[in-house]
Amino acid sequence: MVLVLFAGIFFTLASGLFPFRKIGFIIKNTFGKIRGDKSAFSATATALGATVGTGNIIGVASAIAIGGPGAVFWMWVGAFFGMMLKFTEAALAVKYSGGAALYIEKAFNQKSISILWCVCCMISSFFGGNMIQTHAASSVFSVALGFPKAVIGGTIALLCGAVLFCGTKSVIKTSSFLVPFMALFYVFGCFAALYICRKNILPALGSIFSSALDSISLGGGLSGILVSNTLREGIAKGTFTHEAGMGSAAFAHSESGEKDPVAQGCWGIVEVFIDTIFVCTLTALVILSSGKTFTETSVTDIFSGCFGFSGKIFLSVSMYLFALAAVIGWAFYGQKALNYITNSIFLTNLYKITFCFASLAGSFIEIPVIWSLTDIFNGLMIFPNLAALFILSPKIIKMIKKCPA
Repeated sequence: MVLVLFAGIFFTLASGLFPFRKIGFIIKNTFGKIRGDKSAFSATATALGATVGTGNIIGVASAIAIGGPGAVFWMWVGAFFGMMLKFTEAALAVKYSGGAALYIEKAFNQKSISILWCVCCMISSFFGGNMIQTHAASSVFSVALGFPKAVIGGTIALLCGAVLFCGTKSVIKTSSFLVPFMALFYVFGCFAALYICRKNILPALGSIFSSALDSISLGGGLSGILVSNTLREGIAKGTFTHEAGMGSAAFAHSESGEKDPVAQGCWGIVEVFIDTIFVCTLTALVILSSGKTFTETSVTDIFSGCFGFSGKIFLSVSMYLFALAAVIGWAFYGQKALNYITNSIFLTNLYKITFCFASLAGSFIEIPVIWSLTDIFNGLMIFPNLAALFILSPKIIKMIKKCPA
């Protein structure tokens, strides 16, 4: 996680603070193009679907429970620097007309490291991109509304399978509809909750900064800060949600149809901003403004405290939609990783079927094991991806320098 943070700092500084210096250019090449060619937005929606998962709710709550409110501050720090990592991944995906596997191959001039990355991506798709998502959604439904966990996991598996077996275009079309709807639904609910707890918003923000400062003062120098629970949880959970540095989203961005790498890279910046700076912050403020002592499993109580039984329904539906979008997005990533290794139709269909069964299994398998495996394989994806980004950094900086002033 520390390596991801320092890589983000490197690219942010090397680009001349591009995400902050070129805000107008970024908006023009993202939201400004939606009315015209929607292919770039659709590709980004697929990437957002994979990133804006249940981690934006449960992951944030877990980070605060373990690392304190200051973990949110480090989420912001990681996201601000992670924006340029996502930019480079999206830009290189367009430049080399493929996902991270292809630009890793170009960087090292061999396929073996790319194949290793793809294997880790496929394995990670089963755990962090699938089983963790269905487990979180089914657990909330079970606690809040009494639904059997297998029913929730089973319906996600069926819906995911229906989309997957209709092809890549079906994944992108489904994501371009589902992601904006679920995001607006959740954001509206969070704003309503914050309005109810509006008197506690400023104290909540104060607790984020004061806790972050405490983690620095108590760290006892740089080495102490880097191993603190506050920073570790903030960076780790932030990376789990926005996935900057892993390279996974490059598969989605490569399907955009955009010919300008820098223009598509701007969508990578927007993706991290929406996922972490916006959605995760809303979740954190709702939790901290509630005034309740909470644990990871009591997020349901926080929303029900604002809306009563309707709060349980709202959170359950939000978790379900987030999980479904993430599972569909990661199934797409895993399939693209497999197709880089082999174009076997049999193995592709076997992957799809196994992935759907994993969705069902994730609804009742113990979560600590899945989290450990997710951290391992996410880390194994990060190392070769970041190495490739550093090797290709001169090309990235050259592309950025050609941007209009």
